[in-house]
Amino acid sequence: MHFLIWGFLVWLGATLIFRFLGHFFFNPENALLLLLSYLLVVPVIFLLTYPLYKLKGLTKDERLKAAMFIALPGMFIDTIVLVIFPDVFTNLSVESDRYFGSWLLWAYSLILMTGIFPRKK
Repeated sequence: MHFLIWGFLVWLGATLIFRFLGHFFFNPENALLLLLSYLLVVPVIFLLTYPLYKLKGLTKDERLKAAMFIALPGMFIDTIVLVIFPDVFTNLSVESDRYFGSWLLWAYSLILMTGIFPRKK
C-alpha cells in the first residue's frame, strides 16, 4: 500500500509540474528542451525509487513488485488524463500530446526497470 501511495504522490507532483511548467518541456519547436526532458527524468526516477527500495530493505522480487505498485497509479490515471489532455494541460498545445504521451511511456518504463535492474554500487 505504501508504494501505491508513493506512486500516486509521484504522479500528482509530475502532473502539477507539467500543468504549470509543461510548456517549457514539451514544446515541439524546441528540440533541445524536449530532449532534456527525456534525459533529466532518468536521474529523477532513480532518486524516487532506489533510495526507497534501500530504505525498505527490499529483495529482488519485492523490488519488482514495489516498482509495479509505484507505476500503476499514474498509469491508470494518465489513461484518463490523456483523453482530456487539453482540459488538464491548458498551457500545452494539443500537438504536444504525442510528446507528452511518449515521455510518460518512457518514465513509466524507467520506473519498472528500477524494479528489474539492481542499482550499481
